[in-house]
Parts: sequence; C-alpha cells; structure tokens
Amino acid sequence: MRTIQIIKSAFQKVENKRYHYLHKKEANSILTQIGLTRGKLSAQNRKMADDYAVDVFGSKRYAPWLYVYTLWAGVFKEGWIPDNYYGEIVVPKLQGDYGKISFNNMFTNAVFGTDKFPDLAYYVNRKWLSKNRQIMSPEMLEEFLFKNHNEIFFKLDNSLKGRGIYTFNKANFSLDKIKSLGNGVFQSRVRHHSFFENFSSEALATLRVTTVIDTNNDVSARAAYAKLGRLGETYINAKAQVIVPIELRTGVFENQGHLQNWSVLTSHPDSSVSFEHKKIPKFNEIVELCTNLHSKIPYVGCIGWDIAIDQNEELHVLEWNGFHNDIKYAEMTQGPCFADLGWENLWKERD
Repeated sequence: MRTIQIIKSAFQKVENKRYHYLHKKEANSILTQIGLTRGKLSAQNRKMADDYAVDVFGSKRYAPWLYVYTLWAGVFKEGWIPDNYYGEIVVPKLQGDYGKISFNNMFTNAVFGTDKFPDLAYYVNRKWLSKNRQIMSPEMLEEFLFKNHNEIFFKLDNSLKGRGIYTFNKANFSLDKIKSLGNGVFQSRVRHHSFFENFSSEALATLRVTTVIDTNNDVSARAAYAKLGRLGETYINAKAQVIVPIELRTGVFENQGHLQNWSVLTSHPDSSVSFEHKKIPKFNEIVELCTNLHSKIPYVGCIGWDIAIDQNEELHVLEWNGFHNDIKYAEMTQGPCFADLGWENLWKERD
C-alpha cells in the first residue's frame, strides 16, 4: 500500500510540474505577442508580480500570468487571480466534481429546469433520448429532429472552444455517424440578432458571461465579452474568433477587441464595423438570466455562460461551464474581477 502511495505521489508531482510548465509557456507566448505593441515588461513591474505571487499565492510559479495582466494593463494591480492558480487551487475547491456536470449536456434541463437551452434531443451511451430524457426509437428521433428544422447541430459532450460541433441536414444525417462521434446533444440552429449581423453574418455570435457566488451566497456577474465569427465559418471557432470585452455596467463594447493571437482590433477584420459605442441588446436581461440560473446550483462557485440572442430578441443558453471556465481573458482585459471573494486564501486551507 505504501509503495502505491509513493508512486501516486511521484506521478502527481510530475503532472503538477508539467501543468505549471504549460501555463508558463502559454503566458510567455502571450507576453511576447502583446509586447509587440505594449513594449517590454519593466523590471519594477516584474518584481512586483514576483513578490505578489510569493506573498499572496505562496509560489513564484503563479507570476507568469501576472506578467501578462500587468503588461496589458500598463500597471500592476492587486487582486488578480493567475490562471494556473485558478485551475490548480480554486477549481477543485469551489467547483470540483459537481462543476463537471456541465460536461454532460443531457443533465442541463434537469439541473436548471428552463427552456432557454436550444436542446432538442440527446445521444447517451447508445440511447436516443428526448429533451425530457425519454427513450426514442431511431425513426422517431430523425422524424422529430427535422420536422421543424432544416438544419441542426450535434455537439459532443465537453465540446469546448468550438471543438466537437457538427452540422446536419436531412440529406446528410446519419445515425451511424452520430454513434461514431459519441455522446452529445442535438440543438436547433439559432439565427443571431441583427446587431451581430452587422459584424459577421455567418457564424452565430455568442456572449460569455462569468458569474460567481460569494461567501454571502449572493450571485453576481463579474465579466463579459463577445465572441464574433469570421467569414466562411459556420460556427464560432476558437482559432479564428474575434473577442470583444463588454462593459458590465452598460452592456457596451470596449473600444478594442482581439484575435486569438492577442493582436488588437478596433473593428471587425471582415466587415470593418467598429466596436466603439456599440451596445449589446437585452444585456441586462442576459445578466439577469445568468445570475438566476447560477442561483439554482449554488454549490458551483464560478460559471461561464455562452448566450445567444436570436432575431426575435429571445435569449438562448448554448452551453455553460462550471469547471475550468478560463478566467485569464477577463482578468487581463477587465480585472481584477474576483478580488473580493477570498480565492487567494484557498491554498492555505486544508482539504
């Protein structure tokens, strides 16, 4: 038994070292990219980040993300949460296995009890299931899916960053193809609001809203940004998307957006439509929807919601992430977003 424990401990150390190495590599890459326009991180700011990482988070290995945030902001700010600290310390303590429920699409309606998800049916462990989780025959499923829809999406469980999304129409729909892909959800196509049509007419634009629950059990939104598609894309692809921060208080786009390589834009690269002074329709309702849904699962500390607004101004929750929902973009462009939550002290707590 002791030998097994030693082996497990050694394996965990190796994995932990690799985890921080990959984060450092990613942070350094972003630092280099934004340094092309922002210049080099000053020695003074680097030291402030190093000291803060050690004093507040207990280790200098959390400093690289603080370098990135600082260079972008032009000044060091107390309260930032490094992305690798979030993943290593915060997620296991405040999300844990319950946050992983978000990986399994079938549970969404059961958990939230809302009609805001565009789910039509599910394929789970070789079973075809209705939205209400009733078993369907393959013939019933196909007839149901295309009765009122010319085109549908099939989204694999845990299909993060635009991966694992497939488009089907009645002509190319194949049950065998679905089986080969694995568990997932069938969703109807949402046509986005004319506001987003001005930027890009093809891929469905989505809004990422990050909500948290604090020590008083109050839920609030802490960050928001839009993900806009590119010419020739049928859905948002993380490698090609345009990201634009949204001012939470007003629902207005920030003046600058970014490509995946962190290069700065003031307008959409395909349509040339400027981001400046553009106000998201129904934004207050979007924030309210996300906070209300989060209040139904208060045992998950931080959630990222992907929301779409259709042509009739109806809101749709395309997916939610209750595990590692990636806070670095929000911290870099809008942070510190979580400074009052006590996350910086979690590493000191005993499991």
